[in-house]
Amino acid sequence: MKVCRQIDDIGITTDGAVTVGSFDGVHLGHLAILDRLKGLAKTADLETTVITFDPHPQKVIGGERGRELRLLSTISEKLAVFKNEAIDRVVVIPFTRDFAGTSAEQFVRRLLVEQLKVREMVVGFNHQFGRGREGSFENLSRLAGEIGFNVHQVGPRDVDGETVSSTAIRGLLADGHIEKATAFLGRHYELSGTVIHGDGRGRQIGFPTANIQVLDDQKAVPGRGVYAVDVFIDNERYGGMMNIGIRPTFEYDLLTLEVHVFSFNADLYGKTIRIAFKAFIREEKKFSGIEDLKRQLAEDKLACEKM
Repeated sequence: MKVCRQIDDIGITTDGAVTVGSFDGVHLGHLAILDRLKGLAKTADLETTVITFDPHPQKVIGGERGRELRLLSTISEKLAVFKNEAIDRVVVIPFTRDFAGTSAEQFVRRLLVEQLKVREMVVGFNHQFGRGREGSFENLSRLAGEIGFNVHQVGPRDVDGETVSSTAIRGLLADGHIEKATAFLGRHYELSGTVIHGDGRGRQIGFPTANIQVLDDQKAVPGRGVYAVDVFIDNERYGGMMNIGIRPTFEYDLLTLEVHVFSFNADLYGKTIRIAFKAFIREEKKFSGIEDLKRQLAEDKLACEKM
């Protein structure tokens, strides 16, 4: 897969099939768009191109709400999914306020037509683009008719009667509904972080934990509680249980992310590890004492090992 991070570096000479969007999370709805894109490309012998943005447009033009937005995927995580989906080319557009002023027609004529030689285009059911989100499906269809390419719209993807969206998944994660978030994403939600020094309390009570500092502070962190997770260390997978919370038993007031890795005893300090969330086990609670906490942790471990 070729990745272009500057529009001038695209250098395409053959016609292609194109889609565009933020693709935060690259969830089931997005995957349906990619499937349609690949199908059209195969039929017409075209290369597939995904246009996405970095940073997320809402971080630039969304005001306070945009600045507070927590993302489901970093740009590197999105690229990994696109590669796994066998996309030929990804164009990562640096999103700035100047670029946000590009009209929908300019975007279509200068980027899609002149640079990407679009013949087939696929968009989602709620797709809008260009200055002031003026580029509706209707406007895009009109331009496609004038210029001479085809545009296709993919409808919403539903799971158990609910429409899949990045916003919905953020809400599910915040509420600890991991299994449902997994269903919406089509895979486990993941975050990566560096193992940092903690206060050693976990080791003192027989459950040593790795304290995680999330690599990207814009990433969405699931709500407080205990989770069954998979932990990827040096490309090896281990089972584990993770606590996200303020450790009320020890009257700690800062949010911490701690993971107890099963069957692993080596030093992790300074390593970057990846966490995949499999299931919500229980809410965070304050225990009457250390022995009560240890009994609960033993039960949590048994529950996680069954996942």
